[in-house]
Amino acid sequence: MKKILLFLLLAIILGACGEQEPPKLKISSNNEEVFAVLGTYSWSSDNMDGTSTAIDSDSDIPPKIVVHQKNPLNSKLGSEINLDFGQSPQGVRVNIWDNSQKVREVDVEGTTFKTDEKGYIVYEIIATWDQGSVHYAVKINVQ
Repeated sequence: MKKILLFLLLAIILGACGEQEPPKLKISSNNEEVFAVLGTYSWSSDNMDGTSTAIDSDSDIPPKIVVHQKNPLNSKLGSEINLDFGQSPQGVRVNIWDNSQKVREVDVEGTTFKTDEKGYIVYEIIATWDQGSVHYAVKINVQ
């Protein structure tokens, strides 16, 4: 019984600690899913001892980091793209990129958006939480 109580207490304490790393982003559409590539982020966590840990990490632009994505997500024009962060962000923005710059922002409803042009499209997803902000990149093959 003591072991169970100790385990529960430890779980509560660890659960109260801030996440040490930004959440992974799973993106799905039409019964397919991929994980986005983690880009630039600024993240902090409470160490539960009166101190905190903050990490600022920089990356290249989205078109350059999506090369680390194993496979593009295949989707259809007008399909809904679902963003699953594992924990709800306070805000989400989505941008479309060409080879070197942001082209435009995409309308987002909660954690979903719809594809609105065909081709291999590079999307940048920017999410914010109390712990910081995170940029992700994903390539979607819109047919």
